[in-house]
Amino acid sequence: MNNRNFIKVTKGKVEAKLDVFIYENDGFKVAYSPALDLMGYGKTIEEAKASFEIVAEDFFETTIQLGSLKQYLEEHGWSKEARKVEFLSPHAWDIQDNKQLQDIFALDFEKQTVPVEYAIA
Repeated sequence: MNNRNFIKVTKGKVEAKLDVFIYENDGFKVAYSPALDLMGYGKTIEEAKASFEIVAEDFFETTIQLGSLKQYLEEHGWSKEARKVEFLSPHAWDIQDNKQLQDIFALDFEKQTVPVEYAIA
């Protein structure tokens, strides 16, 4: 794999590596993925990341069941090469029309990478 965010869908499993921006909002830590426009939160960074992982798993479960994962990813700038099972995200710095991401850049934040695995039922 490379250094970009990715989502790999294989028979029975989804693997993902997602950059999240962690910042504070109203006393809570927020873990936000601009590549998927998903967030989790908690009192600590660990709680925010764990919440984000649950949200991401719910996202994968729902979009896979509905058959809308590929469409959602394409609408959010992800690309897929022919005959590959891996989607690559746009770079966060290239997501210009995301107001929430622009607001985060004005805050004190840190970027971390969160791995997510989801077993497809």
